[in-house]
Amino acid sequence: MGVPHGIVVLDKPAGITSRDAVDHACKRLKTREIGHCGTLDPLATGVLVLVVGRARRLQELLAKSRKVYGARIRLGATSVTDDAEGPITVREPAPAPPTEELVLAAASRFVGEIEQRPPRYSAVKVDGERLYDLARRGEGIDAPMRKVRVYDLKVTSYRWPDLELTVASAGGTYVRSIARDLGEVLGTGGYLAQLTRTESGGFRLDEATALDALGPQHVLPLENALRHFPRVDIAAAQAGRLANGAAVKVDLPPLALQGDEHLFGWVNGHAVALLTRSGPQRVRSQRLLITVEELEQLANAEFAGGSGGPAPAGGGASYADDERR
Repeated sequence: MGVPHGIVVLDKPAGITSRDAVDHACKRLKTREIGHCGTLDPLATGVLVLVVGRARRLQELLAKSRKVYGARIRLGATSVTDDAEGPITVREPAPAPPTEELVLAAASRFVGEIEQRPPRYSAVKVDGERLYDLARRGEGIDAPMRKVRVYDLKVTSYRWPDLELTVASAGGTYVRSIARDLGEVLGTGGYLAQLTRTESGGFRLDEATALDALGPQHVLPLENALRHFPRVDIAAAQAGRLANGAAVKVDLPPLALQGDEHLFGWVNGHAVALLTRSGPQRVRSQRLLITVEELEQLANAEFAGGSGGPAPAGGGASYADDERR
């Protein structure tokens, strides 16, 4: 059986790293060609999207996608790791519990584009070394502040010392840092006590598969991961030009004209390429998602369903050309 290509929506259990989950999936699917689209710490559970085979070409893009979390923050204490995994220091004397009005006002400050410092125990690299490696050697340093985007943050429950939130954010946002910083704003200290990712890139927790149940039947088509991106249909007659990196004329959807949206080219119902704009109503391939041979087969199938003739020749494109894109 060949290497599968596509997406796996995994329900990561607590107590293992995202790398552990990937290694387990490699054994279950009998391939090493798997990556994940956004780290979940050992404490965290929930949606971990895996990319398998050629779907790894979109790993970086999908890692930046919108994510939604359910979080429980414990106020009145701090943690070295900013979560329940690290040594906990209880604030003494015990701080007065803030009112619900103060909590809501403080939480509202963490919506939008905000400055955030990643936790000392995180995979962020500083001068080529990961912060958690430095911290474990007793050389912990603070990472530089960076901008992250929080789309929405709602307080769902508050009963001192526990505060529950739902957080919707772009990839790269640390909910641990939100817990720490929110505690500082309230003057009580705080750390992340529990975290569940309920959505990632449009995939929900109720769609996820348990790690121990994972099998080849759970590898979804790559198209499932692209359902929220603008789609550009490429005519079969243009497939050869697209494969060779030439610009092709298309009808861009209105959303694609806004500038920042990623575009994907489809041929005969299949996603075939990440596109880049090349002038008004023109695009070219930034990265092929399938081989040139597969692209030509899709184009021929579309011709067979229409005019019945073969698709125009690919103009000398080869698999090696595909691998360079």
